Amino acid sequence: MKKAWDVTVNGTVHKVEYRAGFGVKILVNGNAYKTRSQNWFINMIDYPITIDGAEIRIVAIGNKIDLAVNGRYLGSGEEYVPLNKMPVMGNVFMGISIIGGFLMTKWLGFLIGVLFSFLYASLGLKGKNGAMIGAFVGCVLIQVALMFGVAYLLVMLGAY
Repeated sequence: MKKAWDVTVNGTVHKVEYRAGFGVKILVNGNAYKTRSQNWFINMIDYPITIDGAEIRIVAIGNKIDLAVNGRYLGSGEEYVPLNKMPVMGNVFMGISIIGGFLMTKWLGFLIGVLFSFLYASLGLKGKNGAMIGAFVGCVLIQVALMFGVAYLLVMLGAY
């Protein structure tokens, strides 16, 4: 995945690129910088760049990538929120949802956990902790119901 921006600072155009593949690279005017995710379960990157006094940040959550210049995202126009504002319980919920989902129903539970993890990140960064807890409870209920449904099918088919 590749995303590029042309940023004008003090009348000079600077090229900023985000490249992901086997590792993540940030290129600023051709100079490469390696970075890695702040989260074990989903891609979460918040990379700071300072060019001529302007604060620029590349922020990636999963496949959603945006560039923040002086506190505003260029793509959405919203105010920049640092990824370290993500509550610790959000990361714990991600781990439980993904690992627990895999242990309960293998890959389908894993995928449900990953999808809900993006929701936890979004809600956590907006400061909606109550909604994040509700989403976690919903994810667990879906995964447990799926587990019982799969077990029931296996018993009915005589495979268990």
